[in-house]
Amino acid sequence: MKSVLKNLLIFIAGMITMFIIMVVTGILMHTSNNGNYPGLTIFEEEGKCLNAKQLQVMQTLEPNMALSIAKSQPNSIYDPNEILVLLLGDDTTSNYYDDLKINIPKGKCAKQIGTYQYEAKMGIKTVPAVTIK
Repeated sequence: MKSVLKNLLIFIAGMITMFIIMVVTGILMHTSNNGNYPGLTIFEEEGKCLNAKQLQVMQTLEPNMALSIAKSQPNSIYDPNEILVLLLGDDTTSNYYDDLKINIPKGKCAKQIGTYQYEAKMGIKTVPAVTIK
């Protein structure tokens, strides 16, 4: 009887340990390298600057995070080089809103720092994640 109880307690302790390891691993994988935002992947090293002189906010996701159109020709109606990006700003100073136009200052650029995946009507879309540096 003692042997059966001992084996049962060892089994239960093993299951509890395995559960704790799974929870901790899941938390670490979910929060690692994405700024705690689903679909966002931040690169270990920064990427290239985009050929953009203006960013026009299309949809604000957070006060400092917005889907935007990167334009090489500011205020143009048609820009063949425009691209959709996720604009990431500073937590303390950035406060984006829909239709905001941001001119990129001389000496700075929209630098790709990662990618962002989101679900659209046409399926999963992936766009560059950029910040102004």
